[in-house]
Amino acid sequence: MDNDTRVLLGIEDQNIKKIHIIKEKHQIIAEAVLDYRPKACPKCGIKNDHKVIKYGWRSTNVKLPRISEQDVILHLKKRYFKCRECTSYFLAQTPLTAKNHTISRNTQFSCLEKLTEAVSMRHIANELSISSTTILRFLHSYERDIKTHYDWLPAVMNMDEIKSTKNAKGAMSFVFMDGMKKEFIDILESRTIRDLTKYFNRYSKASRDRVQIIVTDMNYTYPKLVEEVFPNAIVVTDRFHVVNNVVVGFNQTRIRVMKQFAHSSQEYKALKRYWKLLLKPNGELDFINYRKFTYVSDQTTENNLVETLLGFDKELNHAYEALQAIMSAVRLRDEDRLLNVLNPEQAYPEEMEKHLASLRDNQESIENALKYNYSNGPLEGTNNKLKVLKRVAYGFRSFVNFRLRIRLMFSVQKVPSHKAARH
Repeated sequence: MDNDTRVLLGIEDQNIKKIHIIKEKHQIIAEAVLDYRPKACPKCGIKNDHKVIKYGWRSTNVKLPRISEQDVILHLKKRYFKCRECTSYFLAQTPLTAKNHTISRNTQFSCLEKLTEAVSMRHIANELSISSTTILRFLHSYERDIKTHYDWLPAVMNMDEIKSTKNAKGAMSFVFMDGMKKEFIDILESRTIRDLTKYFNRYSKASRDRVQIIVTDMNYTYPKLVEEVFPNAIVVTDRFHVVNNVVVGFNQTRIRVMKQFAHSSQEYKALKRYWKLLLKPNGELDFINYRKFTYVSDQTTENNLVETLLGFDKELNHAYEALQAIMSAVRLRDEDRLLNVLNPEQAYPEEMEKHLASLRDNQESIENALKYNYSNGPLEGTNNKLKVLKRVAYGFRSFVNFRLRIRLMFSVQKVPSHKAARH
């Protein structure tokens, strides 16, 4: 029975004896005694050859992990000792709690594991029946264990930005990860070229020389950073941003053409309703099955409907050809087709030309995107987790706490609760 109670409460210290459980209305109370014969005095170090005597008891309340959604409090009587040699007094200690603490280590481990989840600190505090201030103190206690190591950088790095906290230096924070292992590395308060250069110069030259590929969007900051900090690296533009760039340009062209018609016209309504078909890859359009489409008089196929929409305006048709060419060039990794579309001699609508100009400015990195099979997809997924964390926490006031929470989320591996209890 005593062993079952120990397992239930997570108590492994054999010096804790006479465990007795009292069930109350809203919580579980356990009573126990901590007593043993110390080997030596912790103050003067003299061996306990009848030099250390028992000197009464001291009681304390220890917060244990919850059981069956009920709080568990351990009323622990600790033996008090006196050393005859140095006349000092000390209290019996147990690995159940840290010295001078009343919250059990198992509760701290539970707090650490919950901090790796996308939940608010107040939610964790309610789950463990401890204060939010205690949660924050536990969070900062692990700060020394997750420091940045400035002697290593991966060969492939993904870089991006995310909206920062209120007290951060910049409006957007910089995040980067290992592009090979898909592991998060760090988040920085600012994404300016000055701050990024200062940060990465802390790394050893050997680690910076090891970086071969930087995968990012078309932010003008990162190519400059590569020139100044990573001499052996090349920039690879994420393929999604390449396609998304021309999609935005095409949509702007479609909206302008659409507004040239009356709101009650068939052309206006058809262009507004079937815009998704215009963004669909041409080879995926259905050209076999006929069906009824709203604002179109006869039954037709998806392919015929797209041809009808493009027939409303020559500029829209030209923009559509550029869009499809870029999409197929990226999908098929066809560099010649890409260069043909980006040829400045081509006359495209103003909206498309504006976005194609940005592709021409990043043409070398876009060509690298067709050669190498790297993307910013894993980092975009990580950014989504960070946004969820900010949303469920109703925002973070302190960037230090935000960064520490993120570092903890991606550096701590979860273990089953029975394993955590044994540590």
